[in-house]
Order: sequence, then structure tokens, then C-alpha cells
Amino acid sequence: MKKQRKALQAPNVIVFIFLVMVIMMILTWIVPAGAYDRYFNEELNRTLIDPDSYHAVAQSPVGIMAMLQSISSGFIRNISTIAYVFCWGGAFGILMKTKLIDDGIKSVIGGNRRMKAPFLIIVFISFLFSAGGAFVGIQQSFWAFTPVIAVLCASIGYDELVAFVAVAVANNIGYMCGPMNMWNTGVAQQISELPLFSGVRMRLALWVLFMTMLLVYTWLYARRIQKDPARSVTYGLEKKSLQLSEEMGERAELTPRRKVALACLIAEFVVFIILIAFFDMTSSGKIGAYLLGTGIIVAVVNGNDYNEIADGFVEGFQMVLVPCIVLGMAGGIMEILESGNTLDPILHGAVQLLSGTSNTFALLMIYLFQFLFNFLVPSGTAQAATTMPIIAPLADLVNVSRQSAILAFQFGDGYSNMIWPTALLAPLAFTNIPLKKWLKWFLPFTAVFIVVSCLLLVYASMTGF
Repeated sequence: MKKQRKALQAPNVIVFIFLVMVIMMILTWIVPAGAYDRYFNEELNRTLIDPDSYHAVAQSPVGIMAMLQSISSGFIRNISTIAYVFCWGGAFGILMKTKLIDDGIKSVIGGNRRMKAPFLIIVFISFLFSAGGAFVGIQQSFWAFTPVIAVLCASIGYDELVAFVAVAVANNIGYMCGPMNMWNTGVAQQISELPLFSGVRMRLALWVLFMTMLLVYTWLYARRIQKDPARSVTYGLEKKSLQLSEEMGERAELTPRRKVALACLIAEFVVFIILIAFFDMTSSGKIGAYLLGTGIIVAVVNGNDYNEIADGFVEGFQMVLVPCIVLGMAGGIMEILESGNTLDPILHGAVQLLSGTSNTFALLMIYLFQFLFNFLVPSGTAQAATTMPIIAPLADLVNVSRQSAILAFQFGDGYSNMIWPTALLAPLAFTNIPLKKWLKWFLPFTAVFIVVSCLLLVYASMTGF
């Protein structure tokens, strides 16, 4: 018998990061070494590059042992960010142990079945799931709600595509804009030496703008299929969602005590937004302490005992273990490039490539690079960890603000998750929507998004955001 060939699979993100380390090691033997002079700007509180100081230095190639040693050095390099991510994960793990988020969503969905204005239900649910991405960074665990929302949509005359938009796409837009999303905005800002969650007002405005665009586009489609169900993208293909929705369980009933705990949880995030947006609470240590403290309070009010709280804390650490490994190994990439005096030649080459162009054009090129790179690395944390150490100083050299460069990273990373198969197939697996039909429906909106996001980046460049 002939052996069946295994299907080619995309590499695990840790494998990909290791391959990048190997490539960077090889580059230290090939690329002529060079360096810029750096200085610390006390006013901006960050290290900057003197753009006119580039000069050749002695070649210092990195060997295999040094490359392997750079992994531990990378963890030391990014230890403050890793510690904060673990703290965030622990706080989130405590909240997940309470099951308030899942049960609260199920309760809201069940209650909304009785609303009279059908599309207002979709608007409400979309903002609910989008807020989870925008403020907490929840993504994959929300996808399983798609079949439940699909049943709800069917009961009011809509289809599975509307449900997918309300859950996965709305969540992705919230995650992308990330006013307080640690996994993309937070990591990118920490690496770029910017205050944590700075620029929150701009990102909140972008979140509302993109959600409005998405919901208008979806409403036009929903109105059309209500009149003629045969025009639905998933016409006759919705059996799978019905089966999956049964596995999700019935509407959760919240006791009075748990309702109080849920109210405390909502209040926690409202206060969190106010403290960052209006009282400049951007210290990662203070934010971590706030989330951990309020998470424990919510768990106590919910009735969880100290062992359950501790278990949730540990489970939260386990949940963010891979992102923290990625951060450590990405730090190792920077150790290799710096040890081999290869980072600055790469920066110098990029500057030469963009010389004679405007800073706006340079910002749009950063956006294009991140958009394409996301096909290979469809993980916001991994993409931030591997690209921002190079993009941040490059932005300085081409007169682009680091905040604007992070915005270009967010646009390039987040939205392309809904069109690149490497990221899209996982959430789409919870539906019966064929990939071709999804892309046919969604690509016109993608074109509009790209135009609007480019205009916003032009605005950010002109205003120095």
C-alpha cells in the first residue's frame, strides 16, 4: 500500500520565529556590518537614532551556539513586557474562572430574542463581541458563539453570514482597533517605548467608525435576504450551525449574586477606560495591579473561593504562555541582529529605499508590509514582537511617529485576518460558509476599508498622531 502524504501545514508560530532566528543568524555572515549612533531623549523618554551617523563597523557574525544563547537573552531583554503579559493573563484567567463573560453573553442573547427591531439585535450583539476584542483581547473563545447567533439570526429572517459578521468580524475589528487590547496595541507600544494604551481616544473613534461601516454594509445585505432568502450566501447550507448550537447549551440563568458580580465586572472596565482615557493611567505596573485587584474582587463577589481564584490565576498564565514564549524568542532575534551589527544595515537600507519619498508614503509602505506579513504570521502578538523592534526605529528615521507606525501595524495585522486563509479558516470552520462565497461577499467591503484606512493613515501622518 502506498503511504498517504501528509498535507502541508503552516508552521507553528514558535517554529516560524525559530526559522526567522536562523535566517537572521545567516544574515550576520552576509550583510556588511554597520551602526547608527543612539541617544536617549529625556523629553520623549525613549532611545532615538541619529539619522546622519551611519557608519561601517567590523563584521561580527553570530554562530549557532550564540544564536541558541540569544533565546535566553531575548527573555531577559523583554522581561518587563513578558511579566506584564503574564499579570494580564492571570487577571483574565480569574475572570474566565467566574464564567461571567460566557454566561453573561448567553443571557443577553437569550433576552434579545424578544426584541422587535431585528437588526438592532445584530447591532447590539456585534458591539458586544467587538468590545471583547477591543478592551480585553478575547478572540478565539468567542468564535464558538457563531452557531448560537446563527440560530438567533435564522429566527429573525437573517442567515449564517450575518451571524459570522456579528461575532467573528465585529470581534476582529474591535481586536484590530484595540483601544485597550494588550495583545496587539499593548505589546507594540511596550516594544516601541510608548506609554501603554496611549492614543486611546483616537482608537476609540476608529473603532466606532469601522463598526458603523461594517454594520451598514451588513444591514444592506440582511435587508436583501429578508425579502428574498434565496439570495443568501448560505442558502440551504445551515445544518452544521444548528448542530453546533445544540452543543453550546441553553441560555444561562444568572442568580442575583452573579448579576451583582457581572455589574461589578462591567463597572471595572468602564472605570478602566476612564482612567486611561482621561487620567493618563498608562503605567503597565499600575494597569496590571488594577486588573488583578478588580479581577479578585469580581471573583469574590461571584462566590468563587480562594482555591478557584488561584486556579484561575494559574490557568491565565497557561493561556498566555505561548505569547510570552514568542516575546522572548522575538527578543532573541533582536539580540542576534544587534550582536551581528546587522539591524542598523537593514534600517539603513530601508531608509535609502524610501529616500526622496514623503513620510506619508513611508507610513503607507509600513502598512503594506504589515498587511502582507500577516499572511505568514496571523498572530497580532507574534507580528508585533517580530516587526515592531525594526519598524519603531525605522519610523524615527523616515519622520513617521511611532504611534502612527503602530496604527499601520494594527490595520495591516487585524483586518487582513478576515481575508488571508491562514487566519480566516479557523473562525470560518464554525460555519458552513464556503471560502469563495465569503470572499466574494466581503472583498468589496475590504476595498472600502483599505481606502478609508489609507486616508486615516494620511491624516495621522499629517497631524503627527
